[in-house]
Parts: sequence; structure tokens; C-alpha cells
Amino acid sequence: MRLKFSNAAIWRYVVASIAKIIEEGVFKANASGLKMKALDSSNTALIDLVIPKESFAEYDVSGEERFGVNFDDFSKILKLASKGDELVLETFEGGRLGVTFHGHGTRTFILPNIEVSTVEEISEIELEFPVTARIQPAIFADVLRELEVVGDVITLESEAGSSKLVFSSSSDVAEAKIELSLEDGSLLEYVVNADAKASYSIEYLVEISRISPVAEGLTLSYGPNMPMRLVFDISQGGRLTFYVSPRVE
Repeated sequence: MRLKFSNAAIWRYVVASIAKIIEEGVFKANASGLKMKALDSSNTALIDLVIPKESFAEYDVSGEERFGVNFDDFSKILKLASKGDELVLETFEGGRLGVTFHGHGTRTFILPNIEVSTVEEISEIELEFPVTARIQPAIFADVLRELEVVGDVITLESEAGSSKLVFSSSSDVAEAKIELSLEDGSLLEYVVNADAKASYSIEYLVEISRISPVAEGLTLSYGPNMPMRLVFDISQGGRLTFYVSPRVE
């Protein structure tokens, strides 16, 4: 397997957002593209990464190939990417992963393979969410950064017929509320089929939002007693999806 991606920085941010949630994961490459799905150890967050074949400058895969990685180690290596670097991922004997940066010279790093047999298959999630919003990733990251100062739980509220999505957090020290709306442009799209209110861990969402600098769009969906689904659009048809379990008081 040999995959070339024209912008290593995108991978740097994608993997950084994953590395704080899960320790290990297995990538699957086949004729359609590269995929990775994993559940964190506390069963709080599910990650689903899909990068189609067309997103790569070079895509050479025979049949289906799998390689497992430790995301902390993978993230540390990707942080070494310089501006303008191309990224090449290739597998070697024993399933080891080669990570090469082409830019100012050629730098290659080799990661050991994680046994695929230790990773369980995760079935598809099919949910109908009462609320869906299209938001600029940077705005969502700003909301989290500001509410994180106040508390460790974020609450979302939506009312049918309203154009406002309300985020709030509170603690013994302070309370805070942030409203995003269609009128002021902070919401790009907003569909509310029923009143909804739910709370989630800010810590998880802050780590997830690390992808924001390279995400081209974000679709947020949620509902009462339902996980929050965050779908980040990345370059040339790629998609990174997170499901975060609700906080039950």
C-alpha cells in the first residue's frame, strides 16, 4: 500500500483530534478509500473517519489492506510536518506503517503494527435526530473555548420554530449562555423538528474541535437522551464523524 496526500497539515489536525479520544485504531484501505472506526475505552465517543480514494494524490492499494496504529505516537510524528509538506503513508513487512514527509528534504518514520485481531468490528449507527445545524467549525470551537472556562458540561437547547441554537454552561463560579442564529450568520443551516435539550462533556468536545483549523464545514445533530453527532468535512470529500454520549444527571 502506498498513499500520497498533498497536504500533510490536514492529517496532522485530523489525527490530533482523534488521539485525545482513543489510544489505538485500525485503518482499512480498499478500492473506495481509507476508513477507520473506533470506540473510546469509556464508550463515550465513537469515531468514524472516511477519506475517499479521490482525496489522495496517489492511491495504490491491492485488495483490502489493514494497519493498526497507536494514535498518540502517530500524532507526535505528524506534528513534525512542515508547511507545504506532502505526506506518504505506506505499509511494510509485518504491517508496519511508514510515514514520510516530502518537502524540505525527505523524512521517514516507521510505526509498529497493532494486531488487527484485537480490534472489534463496530456496526453502523442509524439515528433520526430532531435537531441538525450547519456551523462554521471555527465558530463551534470558539463556543467551546468560552464555555469551558465556566463549567465542564455544555447544554444545548432548541425550540421548534426558533432560529436560535442555545449553548450554556454553569458552575458554582459562573453561568454562561451563547446563542447562534440564522439571522446573524453564525448558523448556516438549522432544522428543528421538535423541541430538544441535552448535555454533553465539554472536555470531549474541546478535544474533538482540534480539527477545526482544517475542517471545511461542520454539521451538528442532537436530541434529548441522544448522542451528539459531529460531522466535519475535510479536503476533497473526506469526512470525520464523532458521536458523543449525553451526560445523564
